[in-house]
Amino acid sequence: MPHPLSLVKLPVFLMIYLTVNLASAQVYNSSISAATGGTGRAAVEAGDASFLNPASLVHLRGHYLFSSFAENEFAVALSDNSQESSFPASLGYVRKTFEVANAEIVQSDITFSLAEFIADKWAFGITGHYFQLEIPLASYSQPNADLGFLYTPEAHIGWALVVYNAFGEDKDIPEAYRPETSVGGGFNYIYQSRVRFRLDATSTSLYMVGLETYINDFVITRLGYQNNTEEKRELITAGVGFKGPRFALNYAYQGNSQISGDYRHSVDLEIPF
Repeated sequence: MPHPLSLVKLPVFLMIYLTVNLASAQVYNSSISAATGGTGRAAVEAGDASFLNPASLVHLRGHYLFSSFAENEFAVALSDNSQESSFPASLGYVRKTFEVANAEIVQSDITFSLAEFIADKWAFGITGHYFQLEIPLASYSQPNADLGFLYTPEAHIGWALVVYNAFGEDKDIPEAYRPETSVGGGFNYIYQSRVRFRLDATSTSLYMVGLETYINDFVITRLGYQNNTEEKRELITAGVGFKGPRFALNYAYQGNSQISGDYRHSVDLEIPF
């Protein structure tokens, strides 16, 4: 006769197994990043500084309010790099939910980032996390930190290196949802202020490339490609953005051409103030 505790754990383990392929990427992507294949570690965007590379905060100017919406996902961030601030800083929050077998799984992450120049053209940033996971019959939490570096030899060129979850992994958290310790790198090149090329890769066998084209001073089109060679998952991405003097609005689509239903739509709103 099975142990009573095993009868309780079985539905939980089964649900985790069923959702292992539904778990989102370890790093949250804004619509700009999502539309360009998940790239952006070496770029400077208010919506990605809290989640991709905190070192990019040094190149933001002023205050930004960022919010992002996707199916079962929500993110918000507030960044400050004004003359009154002692250090460039950002406060962010991400929440994701998964619905499986009439049960809800919730991931949330509170982030706080600081950054500063450590040498000429070299920036360093750190993001503190408080990750929480709620599944039926259990909940988990873990503090951690990301360490980011950004080198900009020229205004139109950027190189990045980021260590995610540098304090290690909590083995008690189910593997499908556990924040992984990994390393990501990125390259960013802007050609004549009209075209931007992005190239990123991570130690988790994730390779990404993206292209942005500025149609005029306000409208931007984006294309990208992402390949997870370990999971054999390829995504084609696209998007469009409007960047005005008072606000910016961005849309992104990510889709798997081989698996129907494996797609993501997102919309971001960015307000400088």
